[in-house]
Amino acid sequence: MAISSSYGSTLVLYLIVAFLLTPSTSNYLSQVCIQSKYPKFCLESYGLNPHRSPSQLTAEAIYVALPIVSKSIRKIHAFLNHTNDDNLKEIYNICLNYYQSTNDEFRLSVQDYMIKGLYSRVNAAGNFAQDAACYCESAFQGILGYVYRSTLTKDNEYLEMYGNIIVSAVNLLFNSSSLQK
Repeated sequence: MAISSSYGSTLVLYLIVAFLLTPSTSNYLSQVCIQSKYPKFCLESYGLNPHRSPSQLTAEAIYVALPIVSKSIRKIHAFLNHTNDDNLKEIYNICLNYYQSTNDEFRLSVQDYMIKGLYSRVNAAGNFAQDAACYCESAFQGILGYVYRSTLTKDNEYLEMYGNIIVSAVNLLFNSSSLQK
């Protein structure tokens, strides 16, 4: 007997809500996802294994976001190589700079900032990613007299969501490490 897709979706939503509302001082995953703007996406990104430390959750969010950012950079390069429109080239270069800067900050976050306990820098990287997504998307509307349909909307949505999850995770990491001192 097949379950209807709306029933299945509702069941999954109830399970997610129940998981998030289950009280547990050591369930850092639920704390991270509740604090994010996108709890369902957060849980889908991490999976349902709650047995990870705030540090592991923060690093994992960054490691999941890095290939997505790299793929977007390759996509922007392809768009730059195939357009003759100078306005679009300007827009793509703006977006490329934001994505490359985000990529650099994410790499520094896991290779340097996390190791040294510079959680405010990791927080800044997550916030920058959210801003970069917004600014890139806005660039498509920013040239006077022209309106371009964004070809990077989905990429920008993912960048914003992962930036938000990183901020939620690092905030929990910052709070948990300050409690230990």
